[in-house]
Amino acid sequence: MMPRQTRVITFLVMTLLLLTTMAQTVLAANGRVAGQVQDSVNDINLMGVLVSADNGQTKTVTDRAGNYSINLATGEHSLTFSYLGYSNVTRQVTVAEGSTSSLDVDFGSEGMQMDEMVVSGQAVGQARALNQQKNAPNLQNIVASDAIGRFPDQNAAEALNRIPGVSIERDMGEGRFVIVRGIDPHLNSASIDGITLASAEDGTRAVLLDVIPTNVAGSLIVTKALTADMPADSIGGHIEIVSPSAYDRNERTIRGSVGGNYSDISDELTETGELTFGDVFGANDQFGALFSVSYDKREFGSDDVEADPWELNDDNEWVTEELQYREYDLTRERLGFTTNLEYKPNDNNSYFLRGLYSEFTDHEYRRRSIIKDMMMLPDTSSTGLIVGEDYEDDATELYPTTELQLKNREETQMNWALSVGGENEVDTWTIDYKAAYSYAEQDTPFDKQYLYETSDLNYTYSDADGDTPNITVNSGDMNDLSIYELDAIEDSEQLVEEEAWIFAANVKKELNTSFQSYLKTGIHVTLRNKTNDLEMTVYEDAPAALATLEGLTTGGRHENTDLPLIDDDVDDLFDSLKDDFGTIEYALEDSVAEDYETDENVYAGYIMGEADFGRFTLLPGVRVEYTDLECRGNAFDEDTETYSAQKKTNDYTNILPSLHSKVRFSDDLILYLAWTNTISRPQWDQMYYGKFTDDDGNIEIGNPDLDPYEAMNWDATLTYYMPDSLGMASIGVFYKDIDNFIYEQTADMGDYELTTFRNGDEGEVYGIELAYQQKLSFLPGALDGFSIEGNLTLSDSEVDVLPSEEGGEGRTVDMMRHSDTVGSVALSYEKYGFFVRLSGTYRSEYLDDLGEEKFEDRYIDDHFQVDLSTAYTFMDKYTLYANFINLTDEPLDAYYDQSGRNSQYEEYGWSARFGLKFNF
Repeated sequence: MMPRQTRVITFLVMTLLLLTTMAQTVLAANGRVAGQVQDSVNDINLMGVLVSADNGQTKTVTDRAGNYSINLATGEHSLTFSYLGYSNVTRQVTVAEGSTSSLDVDFGSEGMQMDEMVVSGQAVGQARALNQQKNAPNLQNIVASDAIGRFPDQNAAEALNRIPGVSIERDMGEGRFVIVRGIDPHLNSASIDGITLASAEDGTRAVLLDVIPTNVAGSLIVTKALTADMPADSIGGHIEIVSPSAYDRNERTIRGSVGGNYSDISDELTETGELTFGDVFGANDQFGALFSVSYDKREFGSDDVEADPWELNDDNEWVTEELQYREYDLTRERLGFTTNLEYKPNDNNSYFLRGLYSEFTDHEYRRRSIIKDMMMLPDTSSTGLIVGEDYEDDATELYPTTELQLKNREETQMNWALSVGGENEVDTWTIDYKAAYSYAEQDTPFDKQYLYETSDLNYTYSDADGDTPNITVNSGDMNDLSIYELDAIEDSEQLVEEEAWIFAANVKKELNTSFQSYLKTGIHVTLRNKTNDLEMTVYEDAPAALATLEGLTTGGRHENTDLPLIDDDVDDLFDSLKDDFGTIEYALEDSVAEDYETDENVYAGYIMGEADFGRFTLLPGVRVEYTDLECRGNAFDEDTETYSAQKKTNDYTNILPSLHSKVRFSDDLILYLAWTNTISRPQWDQMYYGKFTDDDGNIEIGNPDLDPYEAMNWDATLTYYMPDSLGMASIGVFYKDIDNFIYEQTADMGDYELTTFRNGDEGEVYGIELAYQQKLSFLPGALDGFSIEGNLTLSDSEVDVLPSEEGGEGRTVDMMRHSDTVGSVALSYEKYGFFVRLSGTYRSEYLDDLGEEKFEDRYIDDHFQVDLSTAYTFMDKYTLYANFINLTDEPLDAYYDQSGRNSQYEEYGWSARFGLKFNF
């Protein structure tokens, strides 16, 4: 990468040149024009309207309430209001020195909207997103609230999956983490209304977006090229959740839905619903209040086959040392609340108090049949016999270990955020400020695992080179429940907490120059604390009622194995007999070695400026972030079974210049260019200062001295907006040069081995993004209700990684979780109250976990999911809907190194969401 000093000097030269030019031409006295733009037919305030004065010499964009304010020289001016989906409106206005002239525009009452904007709810959402993207100062992709509900998405992650260059990482078939341009989710950031969201996940910075219900979002924004006034810890991109506001519409809003969920694999029906109320009130509508609540429950399951890495044996045959067969029964509940209170005493001042609460409870029963301590004796490449692991040394070792497990776990992930702030305009100055608190926790009050074992069975296997290796009992009586003896019961609880205090203030000054320009500066402080507390107790030497599986099975059989399944009634029996176990041991190693607390304080400041020359806009900036870190953990010695607290600190500074520009070849053809520098800080579990020393003296330890990832990013995107058919087409290219990758490495220290995390070499990501969407209103008759949209991202990545052991040979691999191909396509029809959308999303395979050797590398296979949305609107206020998800039963398919070496194969079946929506 370019040396830091060179980047800073380059930025300073550009800024000085810009400021010198600005200072050379000063205009006469100014006044102001302010007003609101709305569509009274659709009862919406129009956000993203481009307001241009005097053929574009001065411009501004309306905010989410449709309000705008523009400084102009005294005298007569012509203002043009432009918004995709409507014809332009031009008005004359007189500006007096030192005063504000009022000018409101109603596209609806003036009949300026196109036909599809009157009859199509889909078009309203498309228009809102396209206009915001078109008039944004940097490269963004937006999902408007109107569009969020028209896909069968269950959470915020899935709603973002349809944006160009965005894919998702799934958990049990549901979207959880967002991957932007193939960059690991841990290297992205997320916020709500500019407030950094704390992460409830242990050890990671990645925000769990499956916790966020879709209805709490007024819109979703993915920023791929950051400006200097945004937090810099986003190498892939920044995800912004914008809360709904009472000022989004012109009138009282009461909307909601009641419905149900159905899962094919579990054959269960559950309930879902949401309600939103919003209104503006006061003599001048100076008060706004919006409240929303949502609840969703799903009962579903999955079937899963997993294996350890496959290795070549002495006969050059691929074998594994462990097979697992799993069945899951899951209940997931989501509860969400949002509050947005606003006060706008006049056009120049506004204040807010916003709150978000989301809760995601995941209750899991998992039944596993594990064949371990085993050796495979192949007959062919896919069939053979499974015997004990010591069979080569002792031919009587015919039996591997068979372990039957039941896991009963409840986990609640909770996020809440509270923010207060305001914005004030005084002449050509704008000041905004906020203070916020964000909290997340992952509370696991119980995680019980019942482990029963036998060594009286061996097996034949088949389909070893397929997705789901099958086994059949070859010797022994699997129906004799007395052979399955209790090995142990592990009872644990865990609490992961993260909290963040955020303080920010920005000052913007519009400059009095011959072209439109401003300077902006600000500060941003984030004080963050993350803790992990795990407690585990192990129970052995069971009382007779729990000693074997006699009387403790469901009567059913495990798919692929025919082995018995443990009944969940064992849980109640264990609770009643806890005190009767012969051995009850507090697991000191697990309970102490994993505990940590980390304080991370980030102090940031920036300066940026924009110069708008009409057809060309320049936006340089620089951001400085200082990070102060304190890590606390425990040093545990396995030999002495003792531990002691330890602490370490670190700090570093990053200087991050950026330059954005927009070239408007016409009102509808725009080129976005950006050069940015970003970082991503190490993960919590990489930095935490825990130390584990085993019986042989080998040490595992975290590394608070890690440097953050650093990236230089180049972006260019050409977009054509279709004014007559509410569409767009774009082509973009991007390149990222990334330094300081972090890897785990083991070093030979002479008397012992040291395993820790270290900064590695560099990598790069580059690609092309294509996007297209259009309402086909030019088609004749009833066919004009069709719309089509799609996007495709083709990219490549390359990373030089450190060897797993010091002195070994490094490797060049793809970036973790990078898919070379990501895309989606949707065909919609909306007319006569009917709405139908068939959509598909695709991503190619990606590297999920880097093994010590190539054959241990784990890949997630490609994924193509088909969804169907249907709806019928009647009486203008009610909509019946039915959405079908994963129609083709697309599984999770993971393999080691190459397809056919099973790591995990999991099926979820299809599901449906249906019900009634209302909007008053």
